[in-house]
Amino acid sequence: MTRMYEIPYQPDAGSFWTVRLGGVPIGRFPSRFEALRAAVNKAAADGAGSTIGVEGVDGIWRPFGSDAKRPASAPAVPVRKLSVVR
Repeated sequence: MTRMYEIPYQPDAGSFWTVRLGGVPIGRFPSRFEALRAAVNKAAADGAGSTIGVEGVDGIWRPFGSDAKRPASAPAVPVRKLSVVR
């Protein structure tokens, strides 16, 4: 069973970063770094199959393994068609 810990880019209304597990809040932290550290510790304790989703400044969620490194098999990026507008 895969467990996904989620860390948003922006703090919530109370200026805390909320770590979520499958969309359910499991902890609030005063800094993003502390939220990331807690998620890494929990994912490492869960063992294989746990991942950490971190939202970037661009709004894209990126997956990381429980060791805070990018997993070997990152999900495929959808193909986008670009066009020139004049």
